[in-house]
Amino acid sequence: MLVRRARREDYAAFAAIEAQHPGYPAWGEKGFADEERNRHSVTLAAETEGAVTGFMNFWILRPQVQLNTLAVAAGALRRGTATALLGKLYEYAAKSACREVDLEVNERNAAAIALYRANGFEVVGKRPKFYNNTDAALLMRKALPERDK
Repeated sequence: MLVRRARREDYAAFAAIEAQHPGYPAWGEKGFADEERNRHSVTLAAETEGAVTGFMNFWILRPQVQLNTLAVAAGALRRGTATALLGKLYEYAAKSACREVDLEVNERNAAAIALYRANGFEVVGKRPKFYNNTDAALLMRKALPERDK
């Protein structure tokens, strides 16, 4: 598996992955294109055998990284794609001297919550009725090790 910076031609694949997950807060191709203008934004693609199997977007806001979106193709679930994407995020965070990663996740998304917990994230807050004015968002945070100087 290769994790690399996303390219404009990946956005259709990202939108197709979003469509595989009903209720996912989809950005669509336009949302990813809009991120190109944000100097804090990094969008990554996971690729397996030449096919995009996942993506993530985060903002580097020193001393934090804000994870905005992460999704994996239905056929690639539980094969290490999300973990590989998170690993690359941690590399970017270390290079940027960031001390923590923050995210929000739908309280009903048990698989994502389990992934984040397994990666050392802890719940630090909750936003009621955040998703579609019904489901709460759990605010999760992971402290990152201090980089050697």
